[in-house]
Amino acid sequence: MQVKIFKAATMEKALFLVKKELGPDAIILGSKKGESGFEVSAAREQQPAPAPENPAKRDASAEMLDGIQEIKSFLSLLISSKDQLVQFQANGSLAELYHSLLVRGLDEKQVFILLSKAVSDLNGDPVGRRQIYNAFCKRFVAKISCARPFRTISSSSGPGVFTFLGPTGVGKTTTLAKLAAYLKIRRQMELGIISLDTYRIGAVDQLQTYANILEVPFSVAQSETELTAALDDFRHCDAVLIDTTGRNYLNREHVRHLHTVFHKPRRFSHFLVLSATAKDEDLKKTIIHFREINIDSLIFTKLDETFHHGCILNQLLRFNYPISFMGTGQRVPEDIEHATQKRLLSFLLPAGSKSA
Repeated sequence: MQVKIFKAATMEKALFLVKKELGPDAIILGSKKGESGFEVSAAREQQPAPAPENPAKRDASAEMLDGIQEIKSFLSLLISSKDQLVQFQANGSLAELYHSLLVRGLDEKQVFILLSKAVSDLNGDPVGRRQIYNAFCKRFVAKISCARPFRTISSSSGPGVFTFLGPTGVGKTTTLAKLAAYLKIRRQMELGIISLDTYRIGAVDQLQTYANILEVPFSVAQSETELTAALDDFRHCDAVLIDTTGRNYLNREHVRHLHTVFHKPRRFSHFLVLSATAKDEDLKKTIIHFREINIDSLIFTKLDETFHHGCILNQLLRFNYPISFMGTGQRVPEDIEHATQKRLLSFLLPAGSKSA
């Protein structure tokens, strides 16, 4: 509390000085008449320091602005492409493909952009269904990429260190076990496995069991210091696979914690593991939240649990991340496959259609 004494010839003038300096909310503590006039003691509560901006509120505001900007961008695209909209409706084969892709769960903006470019590639010539499909496929394939992350592993430069990041329940631990079996049995590599997932009951035991079956060393790290020590113990390996805690990564604080853990001079290769059964908007937001970590490639799981894979294609079209693997069931190690453009095209086209 800030206390001050004001002196004036009259009480009115003294109160005027109080209000002028301390404001209308000043508290009068006392007053007295002296030889030279009046003396008033007054105080004002100290204004609290402005609270730091809530990161979650700031993130929510940024997301809202991004969403508004995306809507504006799409509306501008539609307005500037009126002729193509008319062409979409006039051409039966084009309209059929457009609506077929939307039914498969593809994002309308991405479909419109690729189809517009495909139509432009055809130079306005009258075309049938097959030609439109093929032109669209070429544009689609040019937009997406598939990664083979284990091709560049070289023991001479130290082990390749691969982390499995992602929300809870997407199958990170099972995916890690499948790829560990692939590297150990098919590629004859020396492996080390580390678990950071002490949050979920049974996660460590599950991974320990897989490590025992594969006869590879296994370690649990509950801190950055323990992680550094475990990586040092596994420096003789060709590759080290790290399982991480599944959390709600729509909360950016959890992502920032991971960024702190892996923001080291050591080179980590980050897999972002996502479920093909998740909602398109949730997948989009999860990837946006993980952008502060240098994601190397995406892995999609649970392809066997949905008939529509449009949400996978949407993320590949929206973001500049390659896809490396796809999980197709719960069997370890069988149910995982390398992502290929041919396989992705099979999610895109109706049965019986052929790509270029």
